[in-house]
Amino acid sequence: MPRIQMIHRDSSVTELDSDSVNFDFTRMVTSFPIAVINTRLGLDLNQTQISITVDGIFTDDVEATGGNGSSMTIDTSLNGSQTLISTWYELFASWNAIKTELDGVMIRFQTTGQINAGLGEDITLQLKNASGSSTVATSSIVIIDISSTTSSDSLADTIVSGINGASIKINTATVACSSVLTVSQSSGQHQTLSMDAQSGSGFDGEKITIKNTVIGPNGNHTTTVSKDEAGATWTKQFVVTNMTGGSASQKKTMEDKVQDLLNLSNMSAGGALVSPNAIAGSVIDIPDGVSSTDASRFLRIDGMKTVQKYVVGLRIPYESLASSPDGNKTLRQFLIPSGIGTNYSSYENDKAFDPTTIVNNEIIRPNPYLEQGVAIPVFLKNFKPTYNAGEGFWAYQLIFEACEQLVGI
Repeated sequence: MPRIQMIHRDSSVTELDSDSVNFDFTRMVTSFPIAVINTRLGLDLNQTQISITVDGIFTDDVEATGGNGSSMTIDTSLNGSQTLISTWYELFASWNAIKTELDGVMIRFQTTGQINAGLGEDITLQLKNASGSSTVATSSIVIIDISSTTSSDSLADTIVSGINGASIKINTATVACSSVLTVSQSSGQHQTLSMDAQSGSGFDGEKITIKNTVIGPNGNHTTTVSKDEAGATWTKQFVVTNMTGGSASQKKTMEDKVQDLLNLSNMSAGGALVSPNAIAGSVIDIPDGVSSTDASRFLRIDGMKTVQKYVVGLRIPYESLASSPDGNKTLRQFLIPSGIGTNYSSYENDKAFDPTTIVNNEIIRPNPYLEQGVAIPVFLKNFKPTYNAGEGFWAYQLIFEACEQLVGI
């Protein structure tokens, strides 16, 4: 089972090996005995206090952990231009018009291996409304024939097939893209709108994630998009993000891990994290983009380390059959519903484990205070590290309180 993740405000996580996890669920119901008739009257105002206790031990790392390959996303459901239309394809009158617009679009990026080689090698995904021949060279060109596509979903499928079947140059050697890049698909950020706005069903793969198999920050860089070789501006874009999220692996002693948690003693809440969605639940449908408030951005202190390290969520994984789309066990995170009408039964808890979203052209983990269904929003109430001299290890206990609206300094 994957480790428990403690989510920080800057989208980073601290992973914990736990021996035990305890949920304390206390329903606050007041009972009044009624005189003479010997009966009791209860007053239930839907108040529930929930705490989570995590116990475990720290050990020295035997192998380096925590590294990640940089990645980018292409979301064919999401409008990336400045036009105030939610879905990208709403900019066009027909799918034929879309194919005409996409003809000549170029998306240029580099793998980590190409950057490390320092030879100026790169990859260009070139969309063509016709067939063509790919080029394997210092500047490798992967031709994506979109002439047979019929929707944003089939467009994404075609792009993925083109990448997986292509070869490129890395340090002058010809290698398959599939050996250095992992390409996966998931639901686009406008999946529901996709199904409404286009004919057919099963729009579940519009978001493409392209990830380097080589870990480390060297792969982080800016991707470029244009309409043709002349560099014309692509005005009606779907979303293409930069390559981000690459990080080096680390080895830590058990004492290093204790120190990292002691460093949380001066966390700053940064003003307030407020989400009307968490209050209203499912009674009022409030769009996520306009409903949540992160005061630290208005105060311009969101870049402070004491604000960035603030613990905003806890992700505890479990395996589910109830929400599995194919009958096999699938990984989910425990969730606690908030607001009137909100429901997270085992069948309805269907978000992928450790989901990501796109903010300012970068891939981040959503803040569970501002978006429901991604983790349990919490604050860290207590940390007790204990050294066992006889056994030679550090043990810990962490106590969290579930909380959906936060105000603090």
